[in-house]
Amino acid sequence: MAFPDDTHPEQSAKNNGGRQWLGFAFALLAFAFPMFWFMSTDLPSFIMMSNASNKVAYVMLTLFLLGAGQKAPRVYYKDRLIWLCTLLILMLVVGYIWQRFSVPEALYSGSSAKKYIAAFCFFVVMAYGINAAPKVSPFLLLISTGAGLIVHLSSLPANVWMAGWQGERLDFGLIRNANYASDIFATALLAGACFLPRIFSLPFRVRVLALPLLVGFILLMIFGVIVTQSRAVWLGLIFSVIVLLLMGGVALLTGRYVLCWKTLTKVATIGIGILLAGSVMFYSTGGMIAQRVSGEIINATTIKEMQLETVPRSSEGVRLGLWNAAREWIAERPIFGWGGQRATRLIKQSPYFDEKFKSNYPHLHNSYLETLVCVGGVAFMCIIAIAFLVARRAFATWRQGTMPSDVFFFSCAFFPFWVTVNMFGSHITNAAGFFLNAVIGGFVYSWYLRGQHNQAGLNKVEI
Repeated sequence: MAFPDDTHPEQSAKNNGGRQWLGFAFALLAFAFPMFWFMSTDLPSFIMMSNASNKVAYVMLTLFLLGAGQKAPRVYYKDRLIWLCTLLILMLVVGYIWQRFSVPEALYSGSSAKKYIAAFCFFVVMAYGINAAPKVSPFLLLISTGAGLIVHLSSLPANVWMAGWQGERLDFGLIRNANYASDIFATALLAGACFLPRIFSLPFRVRVLALPLLVGFILLMIFGVIVTQSRAVWLGLIFSVIVLLLMGGVALLTGRYVLCWKTLTKVATIGIGILLAGSVMFYSTGGMIAQRVSGEIINATTIKEMQLETVPRSSEGVRLGLWNAAREWIAERPIFGWGGQRATRLIKQSPYFDEKFKSNYPHLHNSYLETLVCVGGVAFMCIIAIAFLVARRAFATWRQGTMPSDVFFFSCAFFPFWVTVNMFGSHITNAAGFFLNAVIGGFVYSWYLRGQHNQAGLNKVEI
């Protein structure tokens, strides 16, 4: 079968020219997507931009399906990640059909396929959008994200900042949930810390401007992480720091990373200054971290609540009680799950919880259990396979020298953070989780695509 590219040279050149323009539009939307997403939050000055990020996402998906920026759309057939995403979509559709005709009407609350497709497939569209402009650095995506966040925060009134400084828990108008806002602040903090040494490789004039901006950004993110008061985020950041220290030590001992003592001295000096400033924030806000951590702990009472013999009252008891109930629901329908956006109807029908509890806690506070309950083990295995393939390709790209070491370290730091956070909340499929998956996943995977492009000399993806 002949394709248009194989018929006439003039027609082939015309088609390639059209794809180049589509590729330019595709890349432009990918890099601008974070700005549109922050504009779509509850900002009075951008009220006319509501749902703008959704519209941009649909346009990007259309350009992706048209093969914008690629030699031909059929290049996608060779990317096993796209096959895995296609398999996930197929399993979600099959699961929806099965749920529709097998789940009792009283327990069925619709399909949850859409949010899982967006959370675990759209980052591929972002990665190909970034790769549609191979001469533009993927770091522009992170710069766009940081700029969008700063624009959003700058629109907040002064009394919001003062309330946070005085110890009040804030969500900063992001998703109207402090936990989800904390996800964004912590991820931005990790990015700023990991890429701080890169500033010293810039020309002096650029460095003079970029360094204070980045240091100020990091301090702002530290403040955001403190006042959003998410213990899961704090725990995730601890694991990220441990991973970074271990990886840095191994890289130095094996000679994989060449250490420049001059740069190290500068980074260490700035790092100490940031830590001191962070300590001042910690004590100035009334030691809220210590209060938050010591407020509730796992003890004999919460373990008893896990057995579902009493109505859970503490934050930990709520989670343990819900997780224990989820085991029964998963065991009943392990393959395709129960459907629904959340496990809300299952919780409401449960005899273990009273009405007040059911109205206050409509979801499982654990992304992994919620996935198993809603879409079942088949879709869950597809999601694990997608994450594993991205991780493997990121490691291979770093070993080949195509991915910079700081990008690889950042991706390794983000992974334990995101895994930990989703153990204590249903973060990965909400708006903030979709955004972080799209931006961070797209940023990391774009380096693999770029490496394949550089090796082949054209936009191909290796099998």
